[in-house]
Amino acid sequence: MKKVLFFFLTGLVFNSLKAQEMLPDFSVYKVGNGRVVIAWEHNYPNVKQINIQRSTDSLNFFKTIATMPDPSLKQNGFADGNPPADNMFYRIFVMFEGGQYLSTKSKRPVVDSSGLADAYNSGNKSNTEVNLNPNFIPAGFVQSTYIFTSPDRYVRVELPTDKKKYDIKFFTENGQQLFELNNIKEKRFKLDRSLFFTAGYINFELYADGKLLEKHKVFLPKDF
Repeated sequence: MKKVLFFFLTGLVFNSLKAQEMLPDFSVYKVGNGRVVIAWEHNYPNVKQINIQRSTDSLNFFKTIATMPDPSLKQNGFADGNPPADNMFYRIFVMFEGGQYLSTKSKRPVVDSSGLADAYNSGNKSNTEVNLNPNFIPAGFVQSTYIFTSPDRYVRVELPTDKKKYDIKFFTENGQQLFELNNIKEKRFKLDRSLFFTAGYINFELYADGKLLEKHKVFLPKDF
C-alpha cells in the first residue's frame, strides 16, 4: 500500500482557517514544498468512514489515498505530502452506518491565502519525524479499513457484512505469530490492547474463505 504523509490538523491550523468548509464542501490548499492540505467540518451523525481520494481527472479514476482513523471528528484534515503532480483533483468519500454514502465534487488545490501554510510550518518542523495524532497514529501511516486502532483505545475489527468465512492471524514485527481468530461470527468487535503483549506495529493477515484478503498492520504506541 502506497504511503502518503498525513496528520490530523491541530487546533492552530484550524484556527488559521477563516472559512472552514462544511461537507459536502471542503477546502484544498497548497501549503508549500509540494504539500496539499484538505480540510473540512461536518455535522453528520453515524459516520462510519471518511476516505480521501485523488485523481488526475475531475470525474474518473479516483483512488483512496487515506482513511481517517476517527471519522466522527467534526473538524478534521489530511495532508498529502507527496502528490504526483501539482494539478491533482481531490474529493472526499463519506460512508454512513447502514451502507449509505456520499462523494463530494472534486477540487484542485488553491494557493493558501488564509495563513494555513504558516500555521502548518510552525506546528510541523519535519516531514519525517513521527508525530502521534490524538488517535495515536504515526504520520505517514495509512490504516486498514478492516482492522485499525480506534480513539477509544482498542483495536477495532470491521469486516464486510457478507456470508464469507473470515479468519485473522496476528504477528509481531519479526513475524512471530501472536494469536489467530478463526471462523469469526461477529462482523464488528473490539480487541483489548493486552492481547498483543507488545507495542509498535502488529502485522496481520485477513483471510476470506481461506484466501488472503489483506496483509497489513496496526500500530499500538507505548502509552496506549
